[in-house]
Amino acid sequence: MDFVQEVARSFRPADAFDIALVAIFVYTGLTWFKETTSRSVLVGVGLLTLVYFAARALDMFMTVFLFQAVFAVLLIALVVVFQEDLRRAFERLAALGTVTDRLRPATEFAEIDSLVEIASDLAAKKVGALIVLKGEEPLDRHVDGGIPMDGHISKPLLDSIFDPHSMGHDGAVIIEKERIRQFAAHLPLSKNKKQIGTRGTRHSAALGLSEVSDALCIVVSEERGEISLAQRSKLTKMGTPAELKSRLVRFCEKHYPHRSRSFFSRLVRENALLKCASLALACVAWSFIVYDAETIQQTVLVPIEFVNKRSELVIDDATPGEARVTLSGYQRTFNLLEPRDLKFVIDLNEFDEGSHRLQLDEVQLQDEKDLKITRVSPRVIDVVLHRQVSMELTVEPTTIGRVPPPRALVSITPNPPKVGVTFIKKRAIGSQRIYTEPIDLGKIDKSMTVKAKLQLPQDVQLSGGVSSTIEVRVEVRQPEAAPPKEQNSTPE
Repeated sequence: MDFVQEVARSFRPADAFDIALVAIFVYTGLTWFKETTSRSVLVGVGLLTLVYFAARALDMFMTVFLFQAVFAVLLIALVVVFQEDLRRAFERLAALGTVTDRLRPATEFAEIDSLVEIASDLAAKKVGALIVLKGEEPLDRHVDGGIPMDGHISKPLLDSIFDPHSMGHDGAVIIEKERIRQFAAHLPLSKNKKQIGTRGTRHSAALGLSEVSDALCIVVSEERGEISLAQRSKLTKMGTPAELKSRLVRFCEKHYPHRSRSFFSRLVRENALLKCASLALACVAWSFIVYDAETIQQTVLVPIEFVNKRSELVIDDATPGEARVTLSGYQRTFNLLEPRDLKFVIDLNEFDEGSHRLQLDEVQLQDEKDLKITRVSPRVIDVVLHRQVSMELTVEPTTIGRVPPPRALVSITPNPPKVGVTFIKKRAIGSQRIYTEPIDLGKIDKSMTVKAKLQLPQDVQLSGGVSSTIEVRVEVRQPEAAPPKEQNSTPE
């Protein structure tokens, strides 16, 4: 009872969704394992997995090292071995995308008796036939050739298609939702000679399609006059028409359910035992992997973020920017925790100029999930806000040296002549000017524009959009050229 109460106390809605999702994965895996043709290989992989975990539990270092060394190669080998099964799984997953078709009840397959009668009549006349009932998986990738049509299932139509003198009698008829969609189609041949035995090409094609899809294939032998069914990689001889009808009914109930059976009814009833087993395995896995009744503690550095501060106020540099927080909770919660997402958010919307004392343990810790704060250091912080003052200062260029003679300096003009600055009110600056870095006039021999960086006093900042580098125009007067000398003339 204590265990049940502890689980009930710590169980969250997210855990229920977690278990349900894992149960779906387990059910899909078990269904795939049930239908896959490489079942023996999958069993071998499972045994190797058990050996690996046993080796880790017993500290068998050499065995563990060997498994880890060949893991990548084994993964590639599994993809190669199960490539067809994996492709089928992804195709089935893509088929689940038609949500509206699945929620809407499908049409009842009402032509079962007609198919049984047609197959029995063809078998009695020893006329070969191959009829495919499409399941949920697409068949386009596996079917070659064929002639498209959209015909109602009827005895005269199928008799004409499988007539030995017809061009399409050797191919397969593909039926989807009570309509003949294609005839004279060619199917992939199976390589399972053990099941095929002395049977012909029709049986090999039917078995081949059942190995790569969830379709059901009805085969009529023209030599023996027998009816066989190929489904889930297995070829079975039908002893009586009643047995054939029973198999067709089970197939159609799954893929073409009656309108009176809702989606949720089928969700509960179909493969109920397998679904219960999947849910039980998911619950057991949750109890071993996730559930932990003991709480642990962990200490992290959490930044303090200030929001909604009024534009005319600034935060003093002495205000703490982070705090050391000790959290307690379940191990599974810490496994999903991202410490960088944790932060204290303090709203300064109603705070005015001055010092304000706050207790961090009363501030909501963002993204803390199901963790509890057991200790905060510092627990109390002082948030100091200063009012900013804006004004314009005259730019005063600073120079060193002098213009090389005989040139003369005419003027130095900054652009812009004034700049806007902001500073804390209580730290008012005494000068109404702001100076540039020294400009060396000794390197200037003509009028030119140079760039100079402003020297900002302490705690003074430029207003938004103002650059810290300005242009300074230096005008230099060049020496006047000497007049040309007159030449002496000698009389002849």
